[in-house]
Amino acid sequence: MYTQLAEIPLPTSAHFVTPPDHQGSTIVEVSYSLRDHVRNAKRTVSKSIIFSSDATSVPTVTPYQEIDLVAQLLSPSKKRRVVLRGKTGGSRFVEIWSSGVLEASLDVTNYHGDFYADEYLGSLAFAPSERTVLYTAEEKVPETDDPFEKFRFRPDFGEGLTGKRRPAIFLFSWQSDGEKSLAQLNTGNEDGVKFGQAIFSPNSERIIYATGYEFAVDGRILGPKGCYNRPTGIWQLRLSDPVPREETKKGPTRVVVRLQKLSPGHLSCRSPRALHRDDRNTSLIWLADKSGGAHLGTSSLFSLDITSDLSADLQVPSQHEPLVGVVNTPQHDGFPGLYPPYNLPTSLSVLSDKGSNIVLQSSWGSRSTILRVSADDGKVTNLTPLSEDDGNLYSWSILAANGFEQIICSRSSPSSPYEILLGQFGTDGSLFWRSLDKPVLPDSINNALATITTRIVSVPGRPLVETIVIQRKISSNTVPPCITSPHGGPHGVTTTGFSPTTTALALEGYTLSLPNYTGSPGFGDAFLQGLVGRCGELDVQDCIASARHLISIGISKEGPGMQLITGGSHGGFLTAHLIGQFPTFFSAAIMRNPVISVGEISTSDIRDWYFSEFALPYPISSSPLNASSSTITSDNIPPLVTPDTYKALYQASPISLVDNVCIPVLLLVGASDRRVAPTQGIDYYHALKARYSLKNREDDMKLKVDMLIFEGESHPLDGVEAAKASFEATKKWFGDAAAHGL
Repeated sequence: MYTQLAEIPLPTSAHFVTPPDHQGSTIVEVSYSLRDHVRNAKRTVSKSIIFSSDATSVPTVTPYQEIDLVAQLLSPSKKRRVVLRGKTGGSRFVEIWSSGVLEASLDVTNYHGDFYADEYLGSLAFAPSERTVLYTAEEKVPETDDPFEKFRFRPDFGEGLTGKRRPAIFLFSWQSDGEKSLAQLNTGNEDGVKFGQAIFSPNSERIIYATGYEFAVDGRILGPKGCYNRPTGIWQLRLSDPVPREETKKGPTRVVVRLQKLSPGHLSCRSPRALHRDDRNTSLIWLADKSGGAHLGTSSLFSLDITSDLSADLQVPSQHEPLVGVVNTPQHDGFPGLYPPYNLPTSLSVLSDKGSNIVLQSSWGSRSTILRVSADDGKVTNLTPLSEDDGNLYSWSILAANGFEQIICSRSSPSSPYEILLGQFGTDGSLFWRSLDKPVLPDSINNALATITTRIVSVPGRPLVETIVIQRKISSNTVPPCITSPHGGPHGVTTTGFSPTTTALALEGYTLSLPNYTGSPGFGDAFLQGLVGRCGELDVQDCIASARHLISIGISKEGPGMQLITGGSHGGFLTAHLIGQFPTFFSAAIMRNPVISVGEISTSDIRDWYFSEFALPYPISSSPLNASSSTITSDNIPPLVTPDTYKALYQASPISLVDNVCIPVLLLVGASDRRVAPTQGIDYYHALKARYSLKNREDDMKLKVDMLIFEGESHPLDGVEAAKASFEATKKWFGDAAAHGL
């Protein structure tokens, strides 16, 4: 069943093909990620959904088509499409298509390295003229007479971004007479600031806004994946010369830019977006988190008027108040603050008679919801019902907005892989949802999914802590084994969205308990920050309390083979802590790339995590507001692990409890993990192996430890083969424990 569920394509993005003022049917293209177990590869496919304004008509949905490109984007007028084409290490092309005809193309293979299409550094945008596009790619290493240059260390951006060291912004321009050119922005920041997430100002193709990633004082680039507290800021890049128009022959023309930083050094800012507030006024929107401390906190949403950026330097208030600020505890309507993904939607505006609004997705408790934010006063409205009439606790994601009154979203639950919906705003601000597409599945899958139930259970005595409980409907009074699965982070969150692994385990007959313990985003900043300095204690107590509460209300029961536990990263840290602190409660455990010894940090791309999450100082800040250069200043040098520091971190680590462990333990380790050193899981395996051997009970099935190593896999273990092998190993490991009543 897992294979069939994992191969259901999952929507990742969408865009409106027809402009908002188009007369006739609307066309939306939706892109999907597909796991292909035959090819052992992830594929990207797309299909078009064609619908009319008549809500009673049935949309037309085209078959899936393979997408053989790196990235693509439609221009604001929908008249042109830019395509970045070229696999890693192969030939690369920038193509401009207009009405199905190739209008311009350039082979850029020899001009730079791979394109960047990730959410952290990737850029792709049209200039207002729609005759220039910008994108981000790996800068070509300059030619030099230095014989040691090819050996010289250059840090990359870490986990999920391995090998990305020199992001650069490129401008491709073309004319109707066939003339074309390529320019590279020269920011003069070799070891200071690297730019990504770039967009054009709506007013000029000589003004660009981008996220600047700054090096730490010790020359590190702290990994940004899943970490919103980095030394990043929003910058204006003003071209000193016009974009060149001459034919590109020997390589990109270097264009010098003047830099102005628009955000302060104590905030970590990302994802600039232009918002057209009306026909005359434009704002720059971005997200911000506090620099340093918790790796993912409550976000703020900032707005800055850029209507006149072409004629004058921007004046940023020294006390720049956010449009939406940090919420400490959930408000009277339940709003807990903003917890969006790393990036805002490419198109995020909804313009109506009620004014301009921003639409984004955000965690709200144990669900992901769609929010509307007024660009005038920052008022936040939840657009998704917190409880559906059909009993499905959906989690939602936004895929596209047309800039006016329509948005495209996806929602899913453990019993529903996805549903594509159109949100139509009325003139009075009301919102009408219309279903456009669902996956066509075999009857066997539909019948199986219909047996899945989901509920969110609050844990008494632990305010705001809750767990998502997923089960298969059963007719008898039998209580199935329960798998507790705490999320990683620790400032991650488990939502009610569809997961092939979770649903497949429920269909195997297990109850799944997915606790959102203290530190989880989506419950207010006080709840999130409350875990800092208490990792291994408060989060552990929340998890065991959730497990015991489910026993008390009859959802699960205690006893041999009845309580199982699994988790990855910080969830692995919690798993190891729980089987060490409560050695007889659980019958078997599985850990994926677990944090075992917090003091061992030398190979991690987020070494600050091992300090800040345990309330030890690790200064992080970026350059000050209105800086025009990449000079980094800091009053403090990043700390080393001293004997006293190591002692404190060791005592907070699950390795300190290894002597207590007495159940079967399976470790799943990615050999290329950049976040948690694979040696942590390997050392834990050897520590358990030795201790189980010393007990000299070879026939005791409880004293068993095994480990699977996945070459080439990094922290998430999300490769097609690795994910399937991990599921099959989990099913067997827990199945043996339940069958033998360990």
